[in-house]
Amino acid sequence: MIKLFQFLKQKIAIKRARKKSWMMSENTDLYLPTVKAMDFNAEEEVMLPIADAQSTKFIDINKDLKPFGFAYYRPQNMFYSLMDCWQRECGYCRLYDEGCAAFSMIIDCEPIYFEYAGKKWLIEFWKGQYGMTTGCEIGIYNTEIPFIDIPGLFNGTFYETASDEERMPLAFTLIKKDKVLFYRRDLHWWLTGFRLGEFSEPEDLIMHTQITLKDIEMRDAFIDGLTRAGYKSSEIAYRGTTVGFVYDKPKNKQPFTRTPILEFMMQTNNKRNCFAYNEATKLIGDPLDKFVYVKNEAPKMYNKILNIRCSQELFKDSDMLHKYNMESKAAAMDLTKQK
Repeated sequence: MIKLFQFLKQKIAIKRARKKSWMMSENTDLYLPTVKAMDFNAEEEVMLPIADAQSTKFIDINKDLKPFGFAYYRPQNMFYSLMDCWQRECGYCRLYDEGCAAFSMIIDCEPIYFEYAGKKWLIEFWKGQYGMTTGCEIGIYNTEIPFIDIPGLFNGTFYETASDEERMPLAFTLIKKDKVLFYRRDLHWWLTGFRLGEFSEPEDLIMHTQITLKDIEMRDAFIDGLTRAGYKSSEIAYRGTTVGFVYDKPKNKQPFTRTPILEFMMQTNNKRNCFAYNEATKLIGDPLDKFVYVKNEAPKMYNKILNIRCSQELFKDSDMLHKYNMESKAAAMDLTKQK
């Protein structure tokens, strides 16, 4: 009965969102239910006064997740990234996308590049299988440095994470085979969502996205970036400074490291791990009780759950990238002063 109620509630929310849609587009499917998931601190403030066993479990799981940069959002049974997580210091570049497949992240990457206010911008979208979770992301980055060259490691543009002033209202709905998995809306620099134990092929996922840019100039630059990536004008919806599109099949070339053999191996392992988790917890109803059971009975699996997006391994070269980026920025400033 509860599942039926949740299903009907979800369907009603989608129907209402379609009716309220004010995006200008020929594609009537460009809609997005609105939601604002709380951050970790807000969730803890809500849960602390509730003196029951479940609130204690909720707080415990979030304390375990916080060092990894994530928190758990119970209403939608999903993990999400914290605003000031440690990953915010790492920036982003193509090297990180190339490293994903080796860490069991078989995900579609859709980087959108454009220039605005004297900076090069990267707004990237991701969706797919992140180890034991199905998820999606939107990230905002920019830089004033054209490129950096680190012999034997990386040659290209390294982007810094958007500052608080550069954050934008972001939103997405993640759909798998006509089923809404979850949705989020927030002012952020890295909006994410991950569902534990859900196994998916990236092509099975559709991501409805929206982003509200700073002004009309930035909106047009972002739309130009979408167009250069391969999106048709009929696939892009906008109203004012808000732009929306459906991220289904990526237009950009995917990382060359995501070979068919590696993808098959990693997805086989991901599917096995999801099955093991679901099988071990199938008699447990509440997700929080599942976490407690796995923590006590299968600590290795629990550590895999905590390390969402394998961030610590993926960003291991971030310090070196930052060092070279700062040196390049200093050299550019010196050259400007000389001129």
